[in-house]
Amino acid sequence: MISARRVIDIDSHEQAGDSLWPEKPTALRRPEMRNLWLQVAWISRAKLHFSVFIHEPIGSNFEQGKPNLLPIDSFASADGERRQATILFSDLSGYTQMNEKLDPEEVEAITSQIKSEAVRIVESYEGTVNQFVGDEVSALFGIPTTHEDDPIRAVRAALEIHRKVRQISGQVEDRTGIRLRMHTGINTGLIVTHTRDTRDGQYGITGDAVNTGARLAGLAGTDQVIVGPATYRLIAPYFNTTPLDAVTVAGKTKPLVPHLVTGETEVKTRFEATRVRGFTAFTGRGHEFSTLFSCFEKMLSGKGQFVTVVGDAGLGKSRLIYEFRHALNRSEITVMQGRCQSYGMSIPYFPFINALRRGFNLTEEDSPAELHEKTIANIRAIDNSLEQYLPILFHLLSITSEKYQVSELLHDQVHMFTD
Repeated sequence: MISARRVIDIDSHEQAGDSLWPEKPTALRRPEMRNLWLQVAWISRAKLHFSVFIHEPIGSNFEQGKPNLLPIDSFASADGERRQATILFSDLSGYTQMNEKLDPEEVEAITSQIKSEAVRIVESYEGTVNQFVGDEVSALFGIPTTHEDDPIRAVRAALEIHRKVRQISGQVEDRTGIRLRMHTGINTGLIVTHTRDTRDGQYGITGDAVNTGARLAGLAGTDQVIVGPATYRLIAPYFNTTPLDAVTVAGKTKPLVPHLVTGETEVKTRFEATRVRGFTAFTGRGHEFSTLFSCFEKMLSGKGQFVTVVGDAGLGKSRLIYEFRHALNRSEITVMQGRCQSYGMSIPYFPFINALRRGFNLTEEDSPAELHEKTIANIRAIDNSLEQYLPILFHLLSITSEKYQVSELLHDQVHMFTD
């Protein structure tokens, strides 16, 4: 979206997304950014409207692409189906001590909360919680629906589950001194799945990948996420990892080297991973490049532009936008970017939320208090008069605030258009 002296890049690639702030965002400049946040706050209060924009498709060679999703409604037969998938095993540490010190009903309430959150998180990444056994959860990514980034989704889901359990742990730590933490093993490989009695899990799963994943969970220490060699090769650009000592796993003739996941890197997409490795020469898009700059010049003259770039995977859409952005005078133009992700389809205004979180430097590691403070500080840095819109922004960003709450008058309207 191109608007007066402001470029908003909404990347709607259905896979893992192809671009999201590959360089650090420039400092927020008050005049133009104030108007932007006013518009974002307004989006949350009313139906999403855009002014009339000029829509100019880019390039006759680009054709509509399709996401790499392979839905399989009921592939699992009694005889079994072979699938390449990623499996996650996660156990709760501190469960036995909690049972010793708390009433059974309270233990049940806490474990039910953890299970509900695990289901919500796994399903948000379009995985499947296959089974709960005691204090262990097993989840599948790639069954029944395959995505090209299933290993990445599994690791992100695991890290998010760990964060959520650390938050829930606060409910019992002060009273009992017990720290609730997860420890997780993730592995990728060939899995044979078949239907079975639902009491034993949604899918019956067998294979070396399953056995290795379960053993990796046993090797993981408190609050650790450990991945097998196959998973490591597929997630390497996206996560910081540390190789552990080679271990001998029962049933395998050779030892394997697991990797401990220590956090996410700045690389979020395949395109960014390619950029880190180094681009080839940018050629053959002269017409499309000049069309973008033609729209840009119209925007500078006061005519808002809305430009879409569509095409099959691998045709160079992200590279074209990347080269265009980096050809702009960034001291004069503020670029904001948001990414549409396939597992964010159910979240209203996801690319706008994504852009706001990046602009405010809100991270997954931030505590609720830190998220609250950062948002207030960023809004005040742009313009103090925008503080009146903080209740709506906090609602949009799903940040709890005692001070800045959506008024009863606006509450129903906000829910009508954002839920």
